[in-house]
Amino acid sequence: MQLSPHFTLEELTFSEVGVRNRIENTPPQVAVENLRKLCLTLLEPARTLLGVPLHINSGYRSSKLNAVVGGSHSSAHLLGLAADFVPIGMDLRQAFDKLRAEPTLAFDQIIFECNAWIHLAVPANGITARCQALTATGQPGAWTYQLVTDGVRNV
Repeated sequence: MQLSPHFTLEELTFSEVGVRNRIENTPPQVAVENLRKLCLTLLEPARTLLGVPLHINSGYRSSKLNAVVGGSHSSAHLLGLAADFVPIGMDLRQAFDKLRAEPTLAFDQIIFECNAWIHLAVPANGITARCQALTATGQPGAWTYQLVTDGVRNV
């Protein structure tokens, strides 16, 4: 199912960890609608802004899958409001900096995680986007987050 011109439900629900562990990861309808919103309001504009395709590492996660990967109990992934991705053919830090500085990108959070991927989350319906930029280090279940406070986008 196409959620937007460049993103499908299948890629935003696929998980290698889920397949290896035989974990069901079918989202409820409300999460599908959130994923559509995520694709249309953040992932498509990010792809255009960066000028490269985005490889989705993680989108929606069932509670069981989220626990196995060491995700937060309040993770936006549980509601289909976030995706972790790598911009194909572009430096990860450069992509993070470009996205967080873009004033038209209404993200709730953008996180540069472990020098390995970018987490991008859309706010839930009725919630104002915080435009919060963070870096994360550590390991599953023991992440350390630091707010980026260099003045870009008032974060």
